[in-house]
Amino acid sequence: MQPRQFRGNLSDTDIAALRDFIEIVEAGGITAAQARLGKGKSAISLTLSRLESRLSMRLCERGRSGFRLTEQGRMVHSAAVQLMNEIGRFSDFVGAATRKLEGEVSMSADDSFLFEFADPLSRAIARINDRYPGLKLNLRMSSPDHILASVLEGSADLGFTALIRPSDALVAAPVCKERMGIFCGKDHPLFPRDDRELTMEELRRHSFVAAEVAQEAAFSDFVGALTVAATAPTILSRMLLILSSRYLGSMPLAFAAPWVERGDVREIAVPGSRGANTCYLIHRRARPLGLGGSIFRSTILDEFEKWGSSAA
Repeated sequence: MQPRQFRGNLSDTDIAALRDFIEIVEAGGITAAQARLGKGKSAISLTLSRLESRLSMRLCERGRSGFRLTEQGRMVHSAAVQLMNEIGRFSDFVGAATRKLEGEVSMSADDSFLFEFADPLSRAIARINDRYPGLKLNLRMSSPDHILASVLEGSADLGFTALIRPSDALVAAPVCKERMGIFCGKDHPLFPRDDRELTMEELRRHSFVAAEVAQEAAFSDFVGALTVAATAPTILSRMLLILSSRYLGSMPLAFAAPWVERGDVREIAVPGSRGANTCYLIHRRARPLGLGGSIFRSTILDEFEKWGSSAA
């Protein structure tokens, strides 16, 4: 018997299956989608087969040769992404119309930002909570590599970080600059030295731990000329290496200030040793923000604009 032709009427089951289909495509296959969906391979395969039967079309080729969308599958995926965005926007706007914006917005922020950018960030959070108390904010402080990964894989709506590298998959809005310098611990051979006597040749003789983010060209050139001997993606792990007095390292000036005041570290202040990282609000291009995420993003940008004007 011929399967019934799809007439465009979607049930809740159809919408759930389309959500799974989007995750399968973004993961790159059924096996890779298991962790995203929290389902076994056989359950995901069954959902996909039922969706194909419901739509009367083959959405993808899967097997030993790998996972590949058919032409119809690409069209359905594009339409499904647009549909989910519109469903999300509808829910958001209905909530906003009654001033009861609900749901969740998740953001991952660089773990060093608390030291320099706490004021504008805390004001943005307060504004959102005062206006939309039903909107749940999930905030995680992490390292730039984890922030990038969480936004790209969809576990975070927004990321606030200095980028490791540019990506066409991201919408990135520059927000502020994090001031950076080179530091050493109190027992490091360079700690008692006069900065005016230090040369680049001497700095190169000491081990260096660098930040894994894109930096201003001049500072990047300076750091690139040093001898990288350790990796530490988080700000705390990098500070621990510097405190060991066995490594030089680049640190945000505001973050390092408490250790400088205690005399545990000092800045190596030579020509070219100061720079800045541009910090961005990022979200995934293929997954536009809902109203809650958009409002939170615009509130953060507004607070940083006011903060920058008052600091100028």
